Amino acid sequence: MKVVNQVYSTTDYGMFKELRGNRIVNALHVRRLRESFKTSYLLTPLIVNENYEIIDGQHRFSAAKELGLPINYIVCHGYKLEEVQLLNTNMKNWKSEDYLNAYCDLGYPEYLKFREFMQMFPEFGFASSEAILSNSTNHSPRSQAKELRSDTNKDGVYVLRNFEEGRFIIKSLDESIELAEEILKIKPYYDGFNRVVFVRTIIGLLKMPQYSHKKMIAKLASNQSIIQHCSNVGQYKSMLEEIYNFRNREKVSLRF
Repeated sequence: MKVVNQVYSTTDYGMFKELRGNRIVNALHVRRLRESFKTSYLLTPLIVNENYEIIDGQHRFSAAKELGLPINYIVCHGYKLEEVQLLNTNMKNWKSEDYLNAYCDLGYPEYLKFREFMQMFPEFGFASSEAILSNSTNHSPRSQAKELRSDTNKDGVYVLRNFEEGRFIIKSLDESIELAEEILKIKPYYDGFNRVVFVRTIIGLLKMPQYSHKKMIAKLASNQSIIQHCSNVGQYKSMLEEIYNFRNREKVSLRF
């Protein structure tokens, strides 16, 4: 048997540093850990690199520091943000918003635009914003996209792996803003306007040459009672096609 690493202990909190690009510390999580540590403080060492930047355990560090408890840690040379993401991916801790904040902190232009867009349009959540910014009609669940492990889907849309690895690309921020504004026109007539499935449906309709968004808004204004939540793009298209063609002699197909 050989010793692979050593566990050190210190109360010199100033020697530890925040790793640039790591997740934002969640105050609620720190508070919960703090209360737990008051009852039992287990030997769960932090992982730091040679610069004493915290790779794993920043919430434990904050809680222990507030209580004046010693910091137990091991040093892993060469560890960087990639190892942070790998550790947390394996433990299923990192959310899409964490990757967004991390790459914004590192100054990635596309991710800074992503955050700017979400600040401009707080009505849309992360998934809907991602769909708009990538101009995506793909309606596969993000979990399925992750399993695909491919760079793009059949529409050339960047999937989850690209976002996690810092390779997400916004086709056009100006066009995305225009697209968001068009979708927002539906808000007075349907409270599910920002659902990601509905957003992807409207994105697809706006790409159809036979589709008039102005006409759809007028139809929605007079047929609010029949707008219902749907579970997929196909169902939404069928419903919106009926609304779009209501009392029209010539029917327009919006499903294909």
